[in-house]
Amino acid sequence: METANMMRVNARSGSYAGHGGASHDKQQQHRQKVLALFEAINSGNLDAARHAFQALVNFDASTLADAQFVRLSKFLQAGSIYLAQQLVKEIKSNFANTASQSAAQKKKSQAPALRLDGLHVVDLRA
Repeated sequence: METANMMRVNARSGSYAGHGGASHDKQQQHRQKVLALFEAINSGNLDAARHAFQALVNFDASTLADAQFVRLSKFLQAGSIYLAQQLVKEIKSNFANTASQSAAQKKKSQAPALRLDGLHVVDLRA
């Protein structure tokens, strides 16, 4: 078999030779760094939280464009782990509310799966 005609296919669909999934990988790494930061803060470990925050900023400097992360940075610099914990709760709550509102909006925009007219049942999913 000629090696010149072989093509390496990555396990991720839609990506060849490791290309194409880069933005997904970056989003996943960002999410992991944020979760590591939140875990460090919630555990009360100020040094670990500071290191996790610095790792997040080093990975994605645009994090400092988010007002809540700027506040979080100030709390960590001031050594106020309690205020940082309260802010993490607020961030998680805001995220959960945004996600549930988005899901509710998506649900409203979908047509009903079944329609009844008194005599017939029509399945609109097909």
